[in-house]
Amino acid sequence: MNKLLLSALLTFFTCCSLSFSQESITVKKRAIGTFHTSNVEYNGLSFGFASTMADSRNVKTNGVRLEVPGIGIISFMGNGFPNATEPFDLSDFRYSEVINGVNISTGSWCDCNYNGWTIAAVGQYGKLGKGFSLAGGWNIIDKQNGVQLSIIANSSYYMSGVQISAFNFIHSGNGLQIGLLNRSRNFKGMQLGLWNVNQKRSLPIINWNFE
Repeated sequence: MNKLLLSALLTFFTCCSLSFSQESITVKKRAIGTFHTSNVEYNGLSFGFASTMADSRNVKTNGVRLEVPGIGIISFMGNGFPNATEPFDLSDFRYSEVINGVNISTGSWCDCNYNGWTIAAVGQYGKLGKGFSLAGGWNIIDKQNGVQLSIIANSSYYMSGVQISAFNFIHSGNGLQIGLLNRSRNFKGMQLGLWNVNQKRSLPIINWNFE
């Protein structure tokens, strides 16, 4: 009986040890390299092309990230990028990449966390943006805090700050929208444009809601 109990305990602790070792991930630190390499933290420069939504990469860049070409260069062929259509929680979200600094691309397309500046020549998509986001065409950040600027369209599910584009879309947020068409569902702030839609109310020129 004692041998059986001892064997069971050893098996249990062995399984726990193997499980823990699998969850422990070694993150390599480098000054320069490609963001296609998994489990790396770059303190300097990362580069690559055609980023994807693969959240298993686990890459962080502290400095400058360059992506040429990026998938965003062909965003004009469709309706920009897919964006969030229902509430979500980022408290335990696994980003494919975290960029602290400056991201420059023809258009990044990833579950990225941008902290600082992200600039795309054509279109871009990201999960979280804190700071300044600029795109030549479509600029879609599911949750944006700061400034979102583009020529054709901005879109965020959650937005706190300023949106400036021909067409601006927000589900929930507060701040300022400036464009030809501004559309939101639950928005506190001011909309300035030729046509503004907020909480099923449509008004030309200026619309505000501070309730």
